[in-house]
Amino acid sequence: QWWGTRGAQWARFKHASNGRTVFVVNHHGPLPVGTGGRCGPQATAWRILKAIGDHARTGDAVIVVGDFNAGAGTATARELGQRLHRVYTGTSFGGVDH
Repeated sequence: QWWGTRGAQWARFKHASNGRTVFVVNHHGPLPVGTGGRCGPQATAWRILKAIGDHARTGDAVIVVGDFNAGAGTATARELGQRLHRVYTGTSFGGVDH
């Protein structure tokens, strides 16, 4: 069960009074859980990082959230963790939400 291609949605939000911008990415990861899907775990992480690199701007605060379908110890999470600071990991389904 692969359930098709999974993507990442992103948006930039600018605070009206202080002018600061946050870049938010929401990712619903591929199945089966912990595999990174057809592309593999590193490619899944790299594509998320590429979206950030392509669309975030210097000075943006970056927040990445979602049901990654990848636990904290998986290659996807480890790859992202080399470049982003993990603040939260849920407990549902073995901790696939970050």
